[in-house]
Amino acid sequence: MNSSFLKTKIRLPLVLLTALWACGDEDPKPELVAPAAVIQVTEGDVNLPVGGSVTLTAIVENATHPVYAWTVDGQVISSTLTCRFTGSAIGEYFIHFRVDADNGKDEKQIKVTVAGNTPPVLSLPAAVMVYAGMDKILTAEAKNATAPAYEWRLNNEVVSTTHTCTFRQTAAGNYTLDVKLTTAGGSDRKTMTVTVVAAVAELYFDDGHYRTASNAATLRKMTVPLGKSLVLTPVISHIEHPDNFQWTVDGVPQSATTGFFTFTPTAIGTSLISVTEQTSSATTEVQVECTEPEGTFFREKTASSKASAATALEYIPAPGQFINYPIETTMDKGLQDLQTWLNNGTSYFYAGAYGGYFIAGFDHSVSNVAGKADLQIRGNTIPSWCEPGVVWVMQDNNGNGLPDDTWYELRGSETGKSETRQRHAVTYFKPAAANADVLWADNRGQTGSIDRLIYHQQPYYYPMFVAGEQFTLTGTCLASGTSLDGIIEVSPCFNWGYVDNISSGNPDREDTDGSHFWIEDAVQADGTPAHLQYIDFVKVQTATIGKALASGEVSTEAFPPVDLNF
Repeated sequence: MNSSFLKTKIRLPLVLLTALWACGDEDPKPELVAPAAVIQVTEGDVNLPVGGSVTLTAIVENATHPVYAWTVDGQVISSTLTCRFTGSAIGEYFIHFRVDADNGKDEKQIKVTVAGNTPPVLSLPAAVMVYAGMDKILTAEAKNATAPAYEWRLNNEVVSTTHTCTFRQTAAGNYTLDVKLTTAGGSDRKTMTVTVVAAVAELYFDDGHYRTASNAATLRKMTVPLGKSLVLTPVISHIEHPDNFQWTVDGVPQSATTGFFTFTPTAIGTSLISVTEQTSSATTEVQVECTEPEGTFFREKTASSKASAATALEYIPAPGQFINYPIETTMDKGLQDLQTWLNNGTSYFYAGAYGGYFIAGFDHSVSNVAGKADLQIRGNTIPSWCEPGVVWVMQDNNGNGLPDDTWYELRGSETGKSETRQRHAVTYFKPAAANADVLWADNRGQTGSIDRLIYHQQPYYYPMFVAGEQFTLTGTCLASGTSLDGIIEVSPCFNWGYVDNISSGNPDREDTDGSHFWIEDAVQADGTPAHLQYIDFVKVQTATIGKALASGEVSTEAFPPVDLNF
């Protein structure tokens, strides 16, 4: 983790943008005494053909009663935050932007070169991923291009002559697309690698921990105390219309035929529970241990106990711009960073993109006190950019001090909504080389990438301490709504129930602190109440798949969990 950039996806005071370029937009720096200006143009100074135009945009913060002026050769051409410049003749033009405010002034300059035959610049991803048999629309973008002509070739055959190409292959493997852009000013040419992966119908039980190719076949385990019930349901991958499930307990068929099965053990011991989806024949199983009754392993506070979570138990971040665990690092290093964060208690910790998580344990059991919040987990957010994380809780039912029992989600305002996806699984693929985007594919046929940004230049956004060539994270996925509001990138907040999310709390309760959480909100897999008396472990997991051009991926940050009933 890059400690110098803890949630400093910095909102730059002033950035000039072209129509295709954007600026960093994230959490604010401390207030400046006077306005400040920064020019950030991805490809350097602007180049235009004769007759070409560019729209320049300024973002100004920390300015009281500002007045704006764009000038060329001393002539004002705009007095708003935007300026449209057209290169009517060959030459070099220096465009000045100035802000004058009650609290100071600042100004910057950008050079626009207008040439008769400016070579075009082709922009497209170096690599993308697509599922076999599914369409993927690929897009090329052009700069310095008037009347551009495109040519996409696969195996030396032209497959598209527009700026988009619909790619579809049925065989898994790597394919190379050759893309050529031609204008009156010249041409540019690039290649794109398209990785096609098979969509395999599959079921598996999620025990709340990451999944790799090497541990996928490992029997997952959960616990339930004697006298209580556990609702079980599998993760479903690439089964379009799952129907008619068959459940067994220790080989004995059960009457349940839906994707949910309520298991109520009658004696302490272990049971092997299996489920098969009939249309696909996909099958999986889980071992459930019935433990001593709830409360048997409740841990009272001691004189040395502390209110905040004390023990780092697991840290599996999803890829992201603040992930900096290169090839030589180990998983112990990530866990050490998590423990240092818990010991410090005054900083944020970063979970990465969707599904990334950390698990922390308390040195005592946190009681569910009726009528009041039990946990506080503060986040790091601003009104225009929320990065919601789901909270999961666990009892140490088997008393071994490890988070190997059963996770229960704390419901929030989005629980039960049609756009909220339970048991949503995303697989991240290790980049083949440094300085590359991280590709991902989910269990519903969607693919995408975690993109590298120009201001976070570590070789890998992927946590290289994770063994194997890929890993899968499963959890609850909330609807993503990243967008551009004028010139500000926006990631919306949800009403209540999530970390790193501006909220006035559950409207049905008097507590208006959005960083407060209630153990009584813990739910089973089917959304019914779990009725937990206490918890011992907390997991915070990034809950949205979203990204913006300048701000990068949506990624939950959190302070250490705190027992409010301590």
